[in-house]
Amino acid sequence: MSVSNREREQKRRLHHFLADLAILGSLQGFRYFQPWLRGKEELLLTVVNEDLGWRSPGFPVSVASSFTSSTCSSSYSLDSDYDSSPLPGEGPQPKPRPQPPQAPRQQAKKSNDSHLVPASPSEEEIAVPEMNCTLFLLAGYAKYGRPYAWIRSNHERLVNIGGTDSLVKDTPMKLKSITDWVLTSQGTRVWDVVNELVGLCTMPPPDNPFALDMRYLQTLPLPERFLVTGALLNFLEMIVVQGSHEEPFYDMVVKEMKPLRRLHFQSLVELHRLRGVKSRSPSLPDSTDDQ
Repeated sequence: MSVSNREREQKRRLHHFLADLAILGSLQGFRYFQPWLRGKEELLLTVVNEDLGWRSPGFPVSVASSFTSSTCSSSYSLDSDYDSSPLPGEGPQPKPRPQPPQAPRQQAKKSNDSHLVPASPSEEEIAVPEMNCTLFLLAGYAKYGRPYAWIRSNHERLVNIGGTDSLVKDTPMKLKSITDWVLTSQGTRVWDVVNELVGLCTMPPPDNPFALDMRYLQTLPLPERFLVTGALLNFLEMIVVQGSHEEPFYDMVVKEMKPLRRLHFQSLVELHRLRGVKSRSPSLPDSTDDQ
């Protein structure tokens, strides 16, 4: 494949990833995470640290909250070869990763990805995650030509970043899903990245990272409930139809769709009934006047 064809293919795949990002950013009602779209290239993802029967908030990431949690897993790394730091109370930790003899030279050079800072630096982040949550930034910048993920809170708890330098804090995460996007021709979908982040961050790791908070969905006003459940159905159907059937959560997503579809059509029936009553009520005074 020529260079020009490869660049066109890369742009096409990035365009599809951004389309997925926009769809995900319009959703609410997940149990373990909450997405918020910020521009056409960025998405903030709030992920639950510890499953305490948490219910999706249904409101934007608070800029007033001063709470940050420290219970997130640290089994991933940054692209610049910084090791994950152990968390207190986790028991025995794996032995440190052995370094080859040329490690000091590699540390000095670092990976090119370590300089791929996001358009909105971590130190300027105004969104703060709710209690028991960690904030991540997913982005597909055209200037980088591929997706990246950055930690936006709990840096010191998540990884041993070796200091507080802003450039180090804004080093992109090394995720398998992101690596697969580069190495495979089909490309990673946005739910692959979310699945990996939830599995790494939420303790205990949920069997179905896309589990829904049905109680929250049922409390939504009728028109909003109809729209939200329909959008969620569309997204879960994308995972089922376009995602890998080999994923451990596949069958659980299929099962999750049944009560969601029931709630969606129930909301549709109630909405039609409500509109029917409203459309008939103005004619009642007219018929009385005719008599």
